[in-house]
Amino acid sequence: MRIHPMLCRSTFLCLATALAPIGAPLLHAQDVQNPVKTHHDGHKKHKEGKAHHGKRKGHAETGVARDAGADRRMRRAEAAHSTAPEHLQVVGFKRAAKADALGTIEEARLVQKNAPNIVLLMPQSEIEKIPNFVLGDAMRRMPGASIIFKSGESRALQVRGLDSSLNGVMFEGVLLPAGSMSSTGRAMPLDAMPASLAGGLELTKTNRPEQDAIALGGQMNILSRDIGENQSPFLKMHMAGGFRDPSGTAVLQGTLAGGMRFGLHGDPFDPHASGDKPFSVSFFVNGLTDWLNMGDLQQKFASGDPVGSQANKVTQASQVMYAGHKVRSSYGGTLGWDIDHDNRIYLKMFQSAIDAPVVRNQLIYAFSPKTGLGDPGQDGTASLSQGVTNTKTTDLERVYKFGGDSRVGRFKLDYFGAWAANNVDQTSSYVSSFAGPANVPVSYDNVTNPLRPTVSVLNGINPLNYNAYKLSSLSNQIQHDKDYEWTGHIGASTDLNLFREMKGTLSFGGGLRMAHIQHYDPTYTYSHLPGVTAGQLAGSDQWTFFDGLYNIGYPAGPNQVSQLANSAVYPGVTGSAGQTAQQQYINDNENVYNTYLQYQATWRRLGVLAGFRYEKTDGVYRGTQSITQGGVTTLSPRAVGQEYANFFPTVQLRYNLTDNLIARANWSTAVGRPGFNQVTASQTINTSTNAVSLGNPGLKPTTGNNFDLSVEYYLPHGGIISGGAFYKLFKNYIVNYTNYCTGCYGLPGQATVSTYANISSAYARGFELNYRQQLDFLPGILKGFGVGGNMTYVNSQGQQRNGTQETLPNTTSHIWNFEAFYNYGPVSVQFNGNYQGLTMTGLGSDPALDSYVQPFLNFDIGATYRINRRVSVNFQARNFTNTMQNATQGISARRMVELQYFGSAYMFGVDVSL
Repeated sequence: MRIHPMLCRSTFLCLATALAPIGAPLLHAQDVQNPVKTHHDGHKKHKEGKAHHGKRKGHAETGVARDAGADRRMRRAEAAHSTAPEHLQVVGFKRAAKADALGTIEEARLVQKNAPNIVLLMPQSEIEKIPNFVLGDAMRRMPGASIIFKSGESRALQVRGLDSSLNGVMFEGVLLPAGSMSSTGRAMPLDAMPASLAGGLELTKTNRPEQDAIALGGQMNILSRDIGENQSPFLKMHMAGGFRDPSGTAVLQGTLAGGMRFGLHGDPFDPHASGDKPFSVSFFVNGLTDWLNMGDLQQKFASGDPVGSQANKVTQASQVMYAGHKVRSSYGGTLGWDIDHDNRIYLKMFQSAIDAPVVRNQLIYAFSPKTGLGDPGQDGTASLSQGVTNTKTTDLERVYKFGGDSRVGRFKLDYFGAWAANNVDQTSSYVSSFAGPANVPVSYDNVTNPLRPTVSVLNGINPLNYNAYKLSSLSNQIQHDKDYEWTGHIGASTDLNLFREMKGTLSFGGGLRMAHIQHYDPTYTYSHLPGVTAGQLAGSDQWTFFDGLYNIGYPAGPNQVSQLANSAVYPGVTGSAGQTAQQQYINDNENVYNTYLQYQATWRRLGVLAGFRYEKTDGVYRGTQSITQGGVTTLSPRAVGQEYANFFPTVQLRYNLTDNLIARANWSTAVGRPGFNQVTASQTINTSTNAVSLGNPGLKPTTGNNFDLSVEYYLPHGGIISGGAFYKLFKNYIVNYTNYCTGCYGLPGQATVSTYANISSAYARGFELNYRQQLDFLPGILKGFGVGGNMTYVNSQGQQRNGTQETLPNTTSHIWNFEAFYNYGPVSVQFNGNYQGLTMTGLGSDPALDSYVQPFLNFDIGATYRINRRVSVNFQARNFTNTMQNATQGISARRMVELQYFGSAYMFGVDVSL
């Protein structure tokens, strides 16, 4: 559906026009007894309108116009209290004088209110109130959204607690490639995506036929930073610096964003200039540099009994310190040209990268495998070792989208072509291990404080004397992964009123996505190791962590290890590099063709959206079959083709009980395709261990029927009270699968086969609540206070091991967000808390041994003081309670397998608007 630029005062108002049902209430309404002329009246009236606006500007130059700030406040008040009795008709939006943060919470609520489906929005003005290192930090504050964390940072998006691979992440409707950073499935990594990239966030929970069907949980669309029609040129700068606690390392951030509209005549920087301004340009540039030192404790449990007498015993304990310097850089923008009243074209793009050199230092105690250790007062023996990994990785995300919209007769056309890519380049990852003293008498206690296990050496040996640790292995792991997609789309819409009081729009169209995935990951293993010790290669840094409780001394330095590997000491590397590269090789093509038909209409207070989408998938998945027998590995290429089609119908109803009370009933359908690592044709067969690891090119996509019921009540100033229930029925849900077979794959006896499989059915059901209100009924300065919160509960089940019903992997059952804010005069304060409940991350051999991340609660705060209309200062605190992330084996928090302490961050900044 084409949106005329004269209607667009911001990203969200353009979106409101596109989503609102015909005849539904929008921002500015006019009594039908005194109608005003609109852009639908024809080209002639459009010219008259432009002359009229030019006349208004002339009055402004003579000082007759009202104060711009008063106009802006009036417009926001209209948005905040918008109602639409039936005797009013929509005539368009009033125009803003400035690009105020590219949208407000009031405008975002207006879009949500008028949408025919369940959709939530967060404007840039809300995104920037709380500290965000990456865009995922803002996403997790939206109702129903949560985040999978990796080393304390947002890695992948969950919607309604479901596996990240089941959700789509888009940029202006273009699907972003997942790449290989997340390792499994199709979860799009958020590490390199800065919050400043987005002009807003759009979370769709019940997708429309015109949208991509990758939305079993939901779909997050990143809106670009655009400038609206008739807005003055703007330039905004944000500069901030701070530190991390407890490491004291620095964090520096800067953003520059701007935009303008201009014509071929006159001064484009003159806000009072008259005449047409058909051209628009907006841009942003962002940089963030962050030194992160993170403590990490790890354990491997010896017993499969999580509650028995051996429950505390471990076979290995590791004290790990990560030291990294992440540099994020990004830029992007939009170019637009309103050719005439009926045609518009645009180019939108961004490029975002993260350079992440990370050093991993670890001190390892390997206990006797027969007994293990754990209970206090029990002694045993251990072999000590030290390891250093020095990794340099770059993750690059790029999108270029060229498109437009046109009117041809009674039809409105929209069209675009796009190219999106994700590149992961790991130029080096030197992995070294140093063998230390063996059979050392030790005592280990993980009972007194399960989250602070202690180890004591009993014979006087100093475990930090690294001169006793000899180099035992050295390798270099390289990664060159390229994932890119070409996308094309064309759609058309036209008014179609089935009867007099039913006003509707018929939309139809189609398109395609062509994806190519290529992963080449060789590992170089060094032979003829010299007799050097970790002490001889010691670095200059002494590492202590967990507030000084753990000390791993001066381990081997990463630069010293890299220099050794690149020196002439070695006669060469083993011939395994090509073998490992071929074993992990992926070279896949996947094309998805689509078409859709959609009808959207209103009849009095009832809104209807109905239609279907058809997608045909055609893929070729290439890999390598690897067979190891008698110490000799044989490799052979393997390719498997797969073709399937899916039909996605939907019916979504919306009813205005009152002007601000809306009830919805929705049925939508969606798909989640297998991850490329899951559907790979590669196979690895090891005859010495009778083990088989393989992908499953025969995997079927997971499909789902989604049922939603909800009620929404809209309050002034962007407030809302809403509640809803959902029920998702899945078919062919994908899970990790371990099977045992006899006489298979040419192996003698019983073989263990690790692969992926579909289970016939599964479900996820739950409910959502959302509340936000500014307490403007309070007297005086107290009216600036506001409160809010949202929660999502999910109960998921699927038939898995031994035919029993179990929780679906990678799901979170409880998600809470709560906020308190104050906005009055020059002061703005925002306090946010985020809680993610117990998250099941992987299946074990027994339900009691499944992998979990324990509940996670953290708090952020942001405060701004506006010195004048151009300059403001701010303070931000991130995770100021120093919440840690605890991964466990089983549901008990005491069975810790990894505890990460990434600390908090504090930043002070200044914002300048020109």
